[in-house]
Amino acid sequence: ERTEDAIRLIRAYHLRLAATDNPADPRLKALESFLAPYGYTLDEPIPEALIGRIEIARGCAAKVRDRFSTDGWAALGDLVKTARQMSRTARPGDDCARAMSVLVRKITGFSGLVHENMYRFSGWRFLSFGRALERADALAAMLAVFADPQAPAGSLDIAVEVADSVITHQRRYRVETSRDTVIDLLALDGDNPRSILFQIQRMRALAMALPDAVTNGRLAPLSRALVPIQSALQVAEPREITSERLIALRGEIAAASDLLTTAYLR
Repeated sequence: ERTEDAIRLIRAYHLRLAATDNPADPRLKALESFLAPYGYTLDEPIPEALIGRIEIARGCAAKVRDRFSTDGWAALGDLVKTARQMSRTARPGDDCARAMSVLVRKITGFSGLVHENMYRFSGWRFLSFGRALERADALAAMLAVFADPQAPAGSLDIAVEVADSVITHQRRYRVETSRDTVIDLLALDGDNPRSILFQIQRMRALAMALPDAVTNGRLAPLSRALVPIQSALQVAEPREITSERLIALRGEIAAASDLLTTAYLR
């Protein structure tokens, strides 16, 4: 999930670099600043840190190799191989944007193989919970920067593009992006799998299916922590979801992660 998010952000950078041929464009500077803390150096067409993250994912998967199908394991290996090959040939701009698109297709194919073919046991629930948590956190982090009123012009379009919601936005609003429409779609829409609320709802459903989710008629701490997050998002107006609120939301999501770890992973 983290790798896919980074790939989409890097693609957004190179698409705009190809269009402007101006590395000093404020949107490119904003993307550089956003990705730098994660170790991504955008003067490398395919950053070594991105390949490293894919290889870390493969290392994690190797620890539970018996849980993955042969096709899923092969798809992950192919993703690493392709990224390595492209890192030797890709050039900044349109060429790198096309390379990122190839990686997006391969990583989503791998994700589909894993999540559609894996038996629905507790391990799958933990995996799915982690994926929902990562996506919710990534969306909150991105919106706090690119939907901020002080963000450069065009930043809202970056947010919608990275969240793979361009067509959905066009169909639903039939207007250009505004902060209200972007926050409504990517933070508060319970039917959009690329929204924060959707992922919180997903986390709640998965938490209720974990062992000891209810004890003596009382919700476990994990579910109790998720209830107010979900309720607050369900009743919020877009104007209320400020950058400060999104940063605070990331803290609430992190606290839920800690509760999951405390209850099941220690």
